[in-house]
Amino acid sequence: MSTFSFLKGIFGGEQQLSAEEQGKLFEELLFLTLSRASRSDLDISEVEVTRIQKILKEVADIDASEQEIRTAGMSELYEVAPLEKYAAKAARGLSVAHRRTIVRALYDVIGADGVFSHTEAEFFDTIATAMNLRPIELLGASIDGIDD
Repeated sequence: MSTFSFLKGIFGGEQQLSAEEQGKLFEELLFLTLSRASRSDLDISEVEVTRIQKILKEVADIDASEQEIRTAGMSELYEVAPLEKYAAKAARGLSVAHRRTIVRALYDVIGADGVFSHTEAEFFDTIATAMNLRPIELLGASIDGIDD
């Protein structure tokens, strides 16, 4: 998949992103967040991995193997800082629509097996908070004067 270069780059300092770079950042954060979600309760179910593959293909046209998803879920990136720190930093460079898509996709993945564990709920809350969305934005509203 990726070496998560945009995520690593923005964590090191502020930078203004072009539309293309913003799209790449969104793809990296989506992939990494969903991959990590598959490990949030240490029970990686096949249905979650399948759902991640489907979302990545539909939302970002990414074809990811099961192995790539599992590997990204254990990425060395987390040794530098927790995912929520990367997510919070990356959220500043993403549109409301991108951030909303990540949160909704995350909810879809952790609910794919029909069970929400306590650790999955905590992971979801942590990432949703890092995305810095107002509840009304999360529900899909476009607010005048806010870049979507």
